[in-house]
Amino acid sequence: MPSVQLDTTLAALYRANGIQDPLIATMHCVFGHLDLHPHWPRETHYPEDEEPVPYSSDAREIAQLKRTILGHKPPRRAWCLGDMQVLFLSPCATAENMSRAQRQLPAHQRPLPVFVDLCEGGVQQKLLELTRGRKLVFWRPQGWMRQHDLLVDTDEAYEINSKKYLITSGIKTPASRMVSLADAAVLSTRKLPFVVKLCVAAGGFGTHIVNSEKRRSEMLAAMSKFRARGGKEVLLSDYINLQEDLSVHFFIGAPDSKHNRANPLILGITVQNLTADGVWTGGHIDYTAQTALEEYTLATVKDTTLKLPASYVGWCGVDIVVDEAGAQWVVDLNARTTGSMPICLMSTHFWKERGLALAEFAAFQYGGEVDSIYTRLGPMVQSGQIVVTATTTIDEDLNAADVVWGGKDAADLAAVGRFVASALKID
Repeated sequence: MPSVQLDTTLAALYRANGIQDPLIATMHCVFGHLDLHPHWPRETHYPEDEEPVPYSSDAREIAQLKRTILGHKPPRRAWCLGDMQVLFLSPCATAENMSRAQRQLPAHQRPLPVFVDLCEGGVQQKLLELTRGRKLVFWRPQGWMRQHDLLVDTDEAYEINSKKYLITSGIKTPASRMVSLADAAVLSTRKLPFVVKLCVAAGGFGTHIVNSEKRRSEMLAAMSKFRARGGKEVLLSDYINLQEDLSVHFFIGAPDSKHNRANPLILGITVQNLTADGVWTGGHIDYTAQTALEEYTLATVKDTTLKLPASYVGWCGVDIVVDEAGAQWVVDLNARTTGSMPICLMSTHFWKERGLALAEFAAFQYGGEVDSIYTRLGPMVQSGQIVVTATTTIDEDLNAADVVWGGKDAADLAAVGRFVASALKID
């Protein structure tokens, strides 16, 4: 496989923007109603609005979920972190499992894995020992982190990543308000169209675009289940008849650095791929349009970052929709690393070195041996047009993979995407 030279990494961005402390990262998440392991229990301090899978009665589905959350998603999120230490939980995550994807990167851009074996116990003490003398960088705030030296305060991270913050901060978001699920009449009688969102959810989960009575019925059924699981309120928002749906990814440096919150460093602007129900499935980027898109969105981005706490530093993303009148509205704020991070940092690899103006990414499941993905995707992996950023076995004869690919134009990008999907299709 050819090497992949990233434009930069998160570690390099921290160093260049006023963060000189030694860092150690964790890209793990947890659930509030499911112990992922006896020594990695459910989250009770910073609960999130959860997708239905943790409540499944299917033991095999739950086992797959645990392997995915512990063994696949952390390496996938860590791929662009660069030369900082990163915590992984074995035996789900292993050096062997990650090595092939990470060997594509030059040595100075590879994450430095540090493993904690869940089966040995004493996990919290080991984490304290490993993070001593370092600032902890995290993907999602968790209660255990409060004992550690943090780059971003966990209370602050939890607050700004809630949809409530769109209302309370003064960010330019569509007219919205919180609605108690005890007042069901509000959602059952609201004039169409409108949007309902769970407050602490990721990846488009919990977003309901209600533009028909059928969709209203589906939303009400989902809200009934959410309330039964302990949910109390949701965000009710005006519907924007969007003409464009952009996701802007940027870095905010230390308060005394050039790229503080008043002057964020924009690193990539992607077009969102959403289902009709508003569920995020990935995104694509046009490297030739980045300068124009940055000029187009910069005022909205700066207006948003100035609403963030002055102490926030790190990667961040905002989703901006543009209405029929050309007005820009922020509909989501992700003050954390984002799923689109790899394609934002791969313009050198795709555009400058290979003349591929567009890039896209998606997650797949496939059968067979975990490394069979490289032969299935064949010459395009060898040429660098397709890059596999993470693979993991999550069940007997079932694997998960994250794949990025480039295309000369929209038709070529779509054709490569169809090839990937077909090559990895489970019979």
